Order: sequence, then C-alpha cells, then structure tokens
Amino acid sequence: MSEIKSLNPPLNDAFLRRLKGKDQEENPRMDFPRDVMKNILQREISSKDLVERLQKTKQDKISVKEIILDSEIDFINSIKQLKSVFEEELSEAIEKVNDLYNNELLKLQQIYRSEVIGGKLLELVKAVAPSGWYLLMKDSSVNLCRFYTPSYEVITGISEKKSMVYDYSEPVCYLKAIYVNILHDKVTYGTIHLASEMQHPNCDKDIFGQACAGNLEGREIPLDDTEELLQLLNEISLTYQRFHLDSSYYTPTTNFITRKDTTLWKTAI
Repeated sequence: MSEIKSLNPPLNDAFLRRLKGKDQEENPRMDFPRDVMKNILQREISSKDLVERLQKTKQDKISVKEIILDSEIDFINSIKQLKSVFEEELSEAIEKVNDLYNNELLKLQQIYRSEVIGGKLLELVKAVAPSGWYLLMKDSSVNLCRFYTPSYEVITGISEKKSMVYDYSEPVCYLKAIYVNILHDKVTYGTIHLASEMQHPNCDKDIFGQACAGNLEGREIPLDDTEELLQLLNEISLTYQRFHLDSSYYTPTTNFITRKDTTLWKTAI
C-alpha cells in the first residue's frame, strides 16, 4: 500500500471565506436603521400618577401630544418574531456548512482512493473487463459484476445425487446480473448476489437476492492474481447459468426431459 500524500492545498483552506461568500466585505459595518430607537420613552410615569394629574387639571378636555405604551404582549410578539428569524437563518447556515463539508469529504475520499487503492483497482478492472466483468462500488461493498444483455435464459438443472441433467422446455428464470463482493477474502453466504426476472432456484429471493455458495464456499478471492480471479469468476458464471436441483429453494414445475450427466459438474448446494 502506497503512502498517503499530504494534500496541497490542504482541505478546508479558506473555509470561512467561502462560507461568507465572494461578494461580501471583509469587515462589514453593522448599520442600524435611523428609527431603530424610535419607541424609547423620553419620560416615564406610572398609570396612577397619570390619572391623578388628569383629575387635578379640573378640565373637561385636555390636549395630549404623545403617549407611548409598552405592553407585555408586544414584547412577547417581538421575541417570537426574532426567534423565527433566528431559526430560519440558523437552518440556512447549517445547510450551507453541510454542503461545504460534503464537498470536502468527497474530495478527501477521491484523493484517498486514488492514492491507496486507485491504481490496484484500475489494474483489476482492466484484467476482468474483457471477460464481461465490471467494478461496482456501493456504500458497504465493492463488487465485480457481470451483466447479461439480453437476460440469460436459465433452462438447465443439475442433480448430482442422480447424476442427471434436466433440460426444461421453458426458461425457469432470466438471469440479469451476478454480483461478487470482493471485500470478502473468501466466498461465503452473502458474497454472491443474483439479479433475475423470476426467482433463480438457488437464490433466496426474486428480482435480487443472495445466492447459495455451494461448492464455492470457502474459495479464496485472489485479488493479487488476476488469472486465478478470472478462473473463479468464470466458475461462478457457469454455476448460476444453471441451477442445482438437490438444494434449490423450490422445484420448477415446467416440463423437462432428462439425460445422463457425464461431466463432473459442481454448482450451488
């Protein structure tokens, strides 16, 4: 495994500047509207004092220039509005940070794969591609896949116990793809998955499911030897282009004819 090189420039460089945006000033001033302090009382008196003064005037009519009342309800509504604005701004800020973080994480993953396993994977892909196998990377698996276009008609069953081959009059299923998880160092249950139209007799589910490993169980997956790897992949292809009747999940009911099996065929059990 090659040594991971340090990043140049390092990740997250100028991160805060990117958060702020290109068109923003370095030190923007906080300018308040001119009327922001408009409702501050110049003089404050109690309601009781106001009533007493009005009574002492002994006048039926008086002239009032301005009375400003600060109520609890107005204060609470202002706080609610401020909270709503804050939550909206915070949500936008979090979303922006997450987007930048995901971009940096993707960049780091790409560099890591290139430095650590990129070269080996490219060699592997070049070796298996001529035989119809391709690399497919998922969240929890790295698969070598073979796709059948058009779908492969599976019409042959094998019984080792009876040493018989069963040729069916109609396809039992249509094999679309085989997936081999090469993160496993050996073939085990869960290493091989099949995609098919109608359930493959040696697969636990219709459409997409785990295949029985059978006699392939325990076989090493030699990523360091492409010739041996290709041999294993070809055996896997031949295995699931047929099916093993001695240990199938179900027995096909389609009409068939039988013939003696003269080969040393081994398949999923």
